Amino acid sequence: MNSNIMLVLHSHIPYVKRQGRWPFGEVWLFEAMAETYVPFLQTWFRLQEEGIRAPVTLSFSPTLLDQLSSSYIQQEFVVYLREREKKAAEDERYYLSVGEPQIAALSAFYHRFYRDIRRDFLIELDGDIIAALKKLQGDGDVEIITTAASHAYLPLLDQSSLHHQIYWGKRAYETHFGISPEGFWLPECGYYQGLEDLLIANGFKYFYVDSHAVEGGQPLGDFSRVSAELECDCETFANTGLSTYRPYRIKGKDIMVLGRNAMVSQQVWSADYGYPGDENYREFHKKSSRSGFKYWKVTDRQGSFDKKLPYDPEKAMLKVRQHAQHFVKGVENTGHEAHKLGFSQPIIVACYDTELFGHWWWEGVSWLDEVVRGINKSSHLSFILPADISPEMPEAQVFESSWGMGGKHYVWDNKETTWMWEIIKRASSEYEEIFKNRISGDLQEKVLAQALRELILLESSDWLFMVTNNLTRDYAMKRFFEHYAKFLRLTNALRDGNYSNDFLSWLENVQMEDDFLSYM
Repeated sequence: MNSNIMLVLHSHIPYVKRQGRWPFGEVWLFEAMAETYVPFLQTWFRLQEEGIRAPVTLSFSPTLLDQLSSSYIQQEFVVYLREREKKAAEDERYYLSVGEPQIAALSAFYHRFYRDIRRDFLIELDGDIIAALKKLQGDGDVEIITTAASHAYLPLLDQSSLHHQIYWGKRAYETHFGISPEGFWLPECGYYQGLEDLLIANGFKYFYVDSHAVEGGQPLGDFSRVSAELECDCETFANTGLSTYRPYRIKGKDIMVLGRNAMVSQQVWSADYGYPGDENYREFHKKSSRSGFKYWKVTDRQGSFDKKLPYDPEKAMLKVRQHAQHFVKGVENTGHEAHKLGFSQPIIVACYDTELFGHWWWEGVSWLDEVVRGINKSSHLSFILPADISPEMPEAQVFESSWGMGGKHYVWDNKETTWMWEIIKRASSEYEEIFKNRISGDLQEKVLAQALRELILLESSDWLFMVTNNLTRDYAMKRFFEHYAKFLRLTNALRDGNYSNDFLSWLENVQMEDDFLSYM
């Protein structure tokens, strides 16, 4: 009996280019590049060289693609890596001088890590992550899909903004990869009935939702690490009799929907028993006050910072292999259960944020490597890509939903964010009015395009998420207000026809700061 596993990794960083460096801003992107994207690519190329198949579906947001393709970001990333190498060397000398050889050894470990990442990025990847992605996709073992332009939370947008987010999500992909995308990742798995019509209109053939959108029951978002800090009234969805073990065609529509599998998601994501919380893995939250390096292990996921013990990379790697074996065995067992239920070729959809692996979970890329090797050795499992799925499938309708806490919209729409949605909707209406009454001309088109960029960036789900969770709330509100202020000045100029020299000078600066979708 054979079962199929579909590995889906969603990659997204908000637009932080020239929007602050540290502690908030470009450092988020550089950390993800160093700890996740470069190690992931190197791992996949190594697997390829060894003849090990590692088919994976990768989603990349346009904000991330535009930043990765920027020569400015590519150059500053190398500067960042050199800074980390220097800091690690300084830490090593310091900790040796104060008699802490175990921490000094970890400093040397980090120095080697960032040196190797710099070499891999510049030499192996030729400084171009997107070119490496294109090569993997061209080789046939990776299927890359897109998402909304600025990763906006789609269920709560008006039709005009929905159109812009989906259309420019597609155009961004075409610009970077030279082909049209077939799949669309709904940001936060946010779905409402009818959203598929806009996806179909833009040529998309499939999308993903959370498990309860298909099967009903308790939303998986209730088990997430983020949800542990929040409270909301969470409903249990009615059981549907459907299953995430098979894809469905949305009733009466020519588009496929795939639901993520509950077991494989919880095994990694769960705040209570997910792999990343193992006592031997590196602690994400405790940092050195000297350099920001993380020298400690989880020790006890409920324990205080002062009780954390030094990290041991070798012991962590032993756990990686154990957890990879456990995961593969769990997927095999899940497949066996699916066969017992009557599914002859079950598909187990495993969806995760790419940045979980390496950035949030330091050992995560190594775990993926071991999982791929384990699945290749399994006589019961095979990898599958969306393109491999037979077009013959049953029809179904799925619930309005998301993968956030409560299973619907709470994380992005609550008492803390109501005012933000009012601004977003007001700005969208204003843009449409300006667009309908626009006066043709090169300057006017340039100003109108920049107004649309600011509106799209204003709609980023990241700002709402940060405000709700009180994570970097001040930075999120600053970015939100800045994009809105720029939008208002641009639309006022379009309405009044007042293009003073001061305005033109300001416009030039804004186009440099927010050159997202520069091909618009």
